[in-house]
Amino acid sequence: MKNKVITVLTNWSTKKTSTQYKAISLIIGAIIFLIVFPVIFVQIGRLIEKYILIHWNTWHEILLTIVTIPLGISILFWTAFTQWVIGKGTPAPNAPTQKLIIVGPYMYCRNPIELGAIIYYLGIGTYFASLTTGFVSGVLGLIIGSLYHKLIEEKELELRFGNDYIEYKKTTPFLFPKIRNLLILLIKGVSPAKRTLRK
Repeated sequence: MKNKVITVLTNWSTKKTSTQYKAISLIIGAIIFLIVFPVIFVQIGRLIEKYILIHWNTWHEILLTIVTIPLGISILFWTAFTQWVIGKGTPAPNAPTQKLIIVGPYMYCRNPIELGAIIYYLGIGTYFASLTTGFVSGVLGLIIGSLYHKLIEEKELELRFGNDYIEYKKTTPFLFPKIRNLLILLIKGVSPAKRTLRK
């Protein structure tokens, strides 16, 4: 089953798609990741919070949502923009990028879409329910995203990009950026360093 999925994804990457097709795929993907998944995660979180409830000051929860929702969306937008402009594709598996991107957000971790989504789900869950639901939403995003990337996407990228991706994988964290790289990003801003390109 896993090999069949990888084969389908690899075949999609070889097909030429129009700008309109890519745009529609991007919009549908955004609806799924920004609306559908959060609704499901929040409902699961509400079930769990009947048994486990993290009590936090209301103002702390408000502050958390003020920080995490814009931050998560910013990372998602930055990554999608990088894929569109540099990779000539989208985060959607049916309209993937055509190059191995290791610039922009991909300088700091291999899966910035997942990172941004986790942060966003944490904020959305907290805003619409509670901190418990926020944590549940973030953890669900982490589990589902990591399983997909580890079991499916990384294998597909190795098939598509070979040693270039393997070398990139050795030098770049899976999900959480190194503290040193984050400090450089905060101090100097987004580096336009020229390295090759990813999905």
